[in-house]
Amino acid sequence: MTKIIFIFLLSILSTTLFAQEKLKSFDISEFAHAFEINNDIIEGAGIKILENRISESQFLLLGEQHYSPEISEFTNAILPKLKQSNFKYFAVEVGPNSTEKMVTVIKEQNSLFDFNTNFYSNYKDIPFPFFDGKKDELFLKTAINENFEIWGIDQEFLSSQLFLIDEIYNQSNEKSSLEPHFDSAKKFIIQEFKKDKENKNYSMFTKLLESNIVTSFFEKCQNEKQNKIIADLITSWKIYAFNETRKYSENNFTRMKYMKRKFGENYKIALKKDSIPKIFIKMGSMHLARGKNWLGIYDLGNMIKELSYFNGTESTSINCFARFSQDKDGTIYDYLDDEDGKAYQPILELAKKDKWVLIETKPILELVKKKKIELNSDLKILISGFDFILFTPIKTEVKINYAE
Repeated sequence: MTKIIFIFLLSILSTTLFAQEKLKSFDISEFAHAFEINNDIIEGAGIKILENRISESQFLLLGEQHYSPEISEFTNAILPKLKQSNFKYFAVEVGPNSTEKMVTVIKEQNSLFDFNTNFYSNYKDIPFPFFDGKKDELFLKTAINENFEIWGIDQEFLSSQLFLIDEIYNQSNEKSSLEPHFDSAKKFIIQEFKKDKENKNYSMFTKLLESNIVTSFFEKCQNEKQNKIIADLITSWKIYAFNETRKYSENNFTRMKYMKRKFGENYKIALKKDSIPKIFIKMGSMHLARGKNWLGIYDLGNMIKELSYFNGTESTSINCFARFSQDKDGTIYDYLDDEDGKAYQPILELAKKDKWVLIETKPILELVKKKKIELNSDLKILISGFDFILFTPIKTEVKINYAE
């Protein structure tokens, strides 16, 4: 009997000794630093830490939760600080030709509102992804006023052919002979877009790639600028077409390669002007993690980290999102109540409704290693993939920058 009790007690002790310790918000709260943004001025302990990292870095990567007015507000406030640290280049998650058009419209009209409104009235869609809010326009203007060179390094957006075909035509020196081909191609593109709007399973991009009408127009366009836009459109259509045939992994992988190539093309040009170009990159957080991201691929963020190693410089990455969000009715939603949010519980518990919270990940990783804490895969990617986690205050609804 004594032997049985001894074995029982030993088993309990062993279970206690070898039980895996969990990460708790209390243990990492010292690595969280709050700040506020008032009238485009960032104030608080958190910004001092970030400013120091910015001054030491060649690359600043802002991995964002899309459609957040708060992140746009932060971007607007951080751009002048980046300029003070000699950042000159700003890469965004928009196609290269769309970015050029967007910047041109701002410079000529001082607003995207009329362009967006006209486009929406014709097609019931937006022309530029992630720049359809009023606060998005504000930081874009700030970037232009601060003389940032803005790089579009993503595929052209799914509606962009509706205005880029005009750009192709307007680049021609032989408009009279090109006009009938242009008219036919534009009519076809509009028809296909409307079919796609009406039927979510319609293979618009496959149809565009196979169209003799579109091909005939493209073949009549001979100058360098025209060919660049055409090449970017065709590549973008091919990337989208993978989704139409349910080849989702190929879509993600091909898009990732395209982003890297476009970043590299711009970087090589920047090297002719600056030996160490300092670049701000703002994209969805999925693309900017170091190591494998949530899709299981080594995306742009990992390439930039490797580039910093190659250059002997620093790259600083931030994953910025909200725990709390508010809908049009004023109802507040807590991501921690979501099943997916529970994976990030110890981090989410540090967020505040009324303040920005910057969390350092390096000391958390050191604590995890020291205490042999096992992290779930999602939390591990978040903490190991970024230098900082930045929580916004309550995420509000986007105020659209066009008339419906």
